[in-house]
Parts: sequence; structure tokens; C-alpha cells
Amino acid sequence: MKEEFKINSEMEPSERTALKKKLETFDDILPYVGDFGKYQWYLLFALFPFCITYANLYFSTFFLTLVPQEHWCRVPELQGVNLTMDERVRLSIPSSSKYPYYDKCNRKDLNFTELLEKNNLTAAAWQTEKLIPCDHWEYNKSVVPYDSVGSELDWVCTREYLISTAQVIFFLGSILGAFLFGWLADNRGRVPALVVCNIVGFLATIATAWTNSFTTFALCRFISGLAYENCINIPLILVVEYMSVHRRTFVFNIAFGIHFAIGSTLLPWAAYYIANWRHLAYVVSVPMAIGIFTPWILPESARWYASHGKWDKVVENLKRIAKANGKSPDPRIYDIYVRNASNATKLDESASMLDLLKTPRLIKIIILTTAFWTFTIICFDGHVYSLKLLQSSVFVSFSLASATELPAGLLVTLILDRWGRRFCGFLTAAGISACSFAELYLPSTGGKLASSVLARFSANMAANIGLQYATELLPTPIRAQGVALVHVFGIIGHTVSPFIVDLAAIWEGFPMMLVGVLSLGTSVLVLFLPETRGRRLPQTLEEGANFGKNDSFWSLPCCGKPRDEESSAHNSHSR
Repeated sequence: MKEEFKINSEMEPSERTALKKKLETFDDILPYVGDFGKYQWYLLFALFPFCITYANLYFSTFFLTLVPQEHWCRVPELQGVNLTMDERVRLSIPSSSKYPYYDKCNRKDLNFTELLEKNNLTAAAWQTEKLIPCDHWEYNKSVVPYDSVGSELDWVCTREYLISTAQVIFFLGSILGAFLFGWLADNRGRVPALVVCNIVGFLATIATAWTNSFTTFALCRFISGLAYENCINIPLILVVEYMSVHRRTFVFNIAFGIHFAIGSTLLPWAAYYIANWRHLAYVVSVPMAIGIFTPWILPESARWYASHGKWDKVVENLKRIAKANGKSPDPRIYDIYVRNASNATKLDESASMLDLLKTPRLIKIIILTTAFWTFTIICFDGHVYSLKLLQSSVFVSFSLASATELPAGLLVTLILDRWGRRFCGFLTAAGISACSFAELYLPSTGGKLASSVLARFSANMAANIGLQYATELLPTPIRAQGVALVHVFGIIGHTVSPFIVDLAAIWEGFPMMLVGVLSLGTSVLVLFLPETRGRRLPQTLEEGANFGKNDSFWSLPCCGKPRDEESSAHNSHSR
């Protein structure tokens, strides 16, 4: 009798097993061409320019608009006179009890020309209770050694809100970009969408260097914002797709942590040594130019090819992976995979977010998950932007805080599958709160800086947990839509946080007080979410509604096995 597939006795056992089982998904066939070999290490390295682009887009506005805390009214009559900077401040600016210990927005109402003609430089002669608002400002360049767009256009005092507004406009652009490039990625492919995304970000960032008003600067930042998130989400999805399932946490928490940490740690020193905000805009656009060559750097999504019936392209990608990893699977494996995958029964994709409203428990889960992610983003950004309020060098403090990305990713990788998402989420959010209050009440600059760095460390961990938690809690039919919704609210959180730092104008401790209270509330909220560690994730809306329903509020995975693991162990023992 003629056999459809004759298994050669010389074939490896793994290949014989592959021919006997149904290969219905890309994850099923990936191990036979190599799911963590040389090809995957190449992909991890290829993520580097995209993570640098993400760091540059995220934080570049901070350094493009950075204004030193030490600024005061510029008095034209005192320019060109043989007076030091400290003498100009002492003679023309009223003193203050708060750092920087003089009024940043007003000057003395005096006839400076007459006083200079009399050559009377005694403090008593320059005393007056009459003040007038500043028209222009001087800046202490020993702290920030360059004029940013904020200092060039005097975005200080009553115009200080323009810096935060520029940040908000950037993130509003990212909301529109999520829809535009999301549609492009679904209809034209992930790689073309990523190329266009990088082109838009590159051109807009270059154009930023030519702006000379708030309107033009904000417009360029809005267009740059279109590329934000997509510049990293798309390549991450591509790389993770070609990775072993159990290696994907490694990709997010280690590889991304290394690349992003390098980018965010080096950026402040690039700004410091370039010492020109226009030139800095040119430099941060370089990784986006590299992203234009994405078709020669990253492969197209095999799942996108499959969803559009391009099975020849899927097989071509698989053979390329096998060659790079030194694998030689039987050619018939590809035929079996294409046949089974093309005929596989798909999950019902007709469900929408409206289906969540039918189940109170799912409503509770999506609200709590969204709140956890959004509040974590607000606290994260609150600590990023508040670094400029510290009396220490903002370049040193920013680098130290950014350097916590890698150890945070390492620690999350070590404890998340041992202590569980719920308990780790509680600990990290509570850590942000404790460090925020410490920064508020510690008297020394060194203590405040240490607290800020530790808070950023906790915020990095909380953000990593939030990313993974959302994808695990939401049931499969609405998982993509649900995660997208969570991220949209996260972007809204991005738009709120810059204004939190502006509250320092009311009371200098206001930002940390608000962040401390918000993160404390977040730590409590996460305790009302079900634990996902060691459990089969919900595949239907019904499973999502019942997921973790019988869990005890006080149960901790580090003190015992999750329910699914316990039942599995019990069944194994009874057999």
C-alpha cells in the first residue's frame, strides 16, 4: 500500500514526531527550524536601533526643552558692564527663601542706568520694594550648558506651561499614530508600516531643529509622536514571534531592558556634550534613518503572511531560519504545516469590547488592569520629569535613573514566576510610594536623588509587570482589543504627568506627594486582580469571567502553589 509520507529510518526522532503530530500553528513548527539559535540572537541584536529610537523619541523632548532652575530677569542696562553673574543677580533681583534663593520671575524697579553712572554698587543703594515682571531672562549655563528651545524662547514663569504642553502634544500624536500605523501594519505588512513609521519620525525630528516658535515646535513634535510606540511595538512583535514561547519574557525584560537602558542612559550625555538643541535633534534622528532599512534588518511577520494566504513566504522564512540555525528538517514538515495551518479552526474573532459590558467581573478586570497601567505610567513619568526639580545635575540623575532599567528587568525575570504578578505588582507600586514620600521629606540633595533613583527602579519593574499582566488576564477573543485599550489609557497617562511636575509652582513638594498617594492607591488596586502565575490563560469570554473567581484575597503564590498547579500535581500523583 502506498503511504502518503514514508518515514525514513535515518530521520531524527524529533522529525518523526513532527510528521506524526498536527502542526497547526507557527509555534508548533518553530522548534524544528530552531526557536532560540543563532537566528534569534541576531534578531535580539537587530532590536538595538529600534529601542534607541524609542528612547530618543520618549525622552528627547525633555532635553530639547530643558530649562535650568537657575534663571532670572535679564536687565539690558547691566549687560556688558564689568559685573559677575552673581553680582547682577544680587543687585537687580529680589531674594527668596526658596531655591535658587532669588525671584525667577520679577526684578527690582530701579533706574539701573543712573545707579551705574553714580558707580554706587552697595546693596543698600539698590534696595526697593517695587518689582516688575521679567521681559527676558538669563540662564545659569553651568547647570545646563546649552540654550534649549525652552530657554531660547523663554518658556519660563507664566509661559512654563508650554514645555508640558509640548510633551502632551507629542503623546497626542502617538494616539493618532497607533491607529494609522496599526491599520497600515494590518493591511500592508509589519515591515512596510515600520519603514513608513521611521521615515515620518526621522523627517519630523529633523524639522524640529528648524523651528523657531511654539507652534512650529509643537507641530513637529506631534508628527514625531506618530512614530512613538509603533517604532518599538512593531519590531518587538516581529522578534517575539520568531522566539521560543518560554523565551519571550527574556526578550521583553532583558534584551529590551539592555537596549533601552543604553539609549536612555547615553541620551543625557549626548545632550550635554553636543550642547546645542538643534544639533541634538539631528543626532537623535540617526537611529530612525537606520530603521528605514528595516526590510534588510528584520523579517516580515510569518503570521501576517499566513493571515493573507502567503504560505510560500512563510515557508521561505522558515527555511531561512533553519539555515541560520544549522537545522535540516525533513522538507515534508513544511507541507504538513501549511496544510494543517491553513485548515485549522480559528478562534471566534467576532467578539468586541462591548462583550465585556455583559459580565461585571470582566468589567472589573479591565478597569483594574487599565488603572494599574495608567497610574504606573503617570508615576513613572512623574519621576522622570521631576528630575529637573532636584538641585543635583539633571544629566547625572537622569543617567542613574535610566541605568536601573537593566537590573529592574533582571529582577522581574527572577521573581515574577516565583512570587506571582499580583504580589510583585503590589510590592513595586508600594516601592514607588515609599520612595516618593522619602524624596519629599529627606532634607539632603543626595538623599532625594537616591530616593528618586530607587523610585524609578520600582517604576521600571511595575511597568514590566503591567505589560505582561494585561495580556494574561484578558480572554483571547478580546485580548488584542483590550491591550490596545489599556495602552490608549496609558498614553493619556503620559499626557497628564508633565503637568504634575508643574504643580511644584504651587508647592515644591506637591509632585512627589501626588505621585506617592497615587502609587499607594495603585498598590492596593492590584491586590483585587486575580493571579495568573502557573495557570492556563482564559481562552473564552466565559473563562475570562470565571478566571480566579474562587481565589482567596490573602493567597500568595510564594507561600503555596496556584490552584492550577496544585490540581495538576494532585492528578499526577493519583495516577
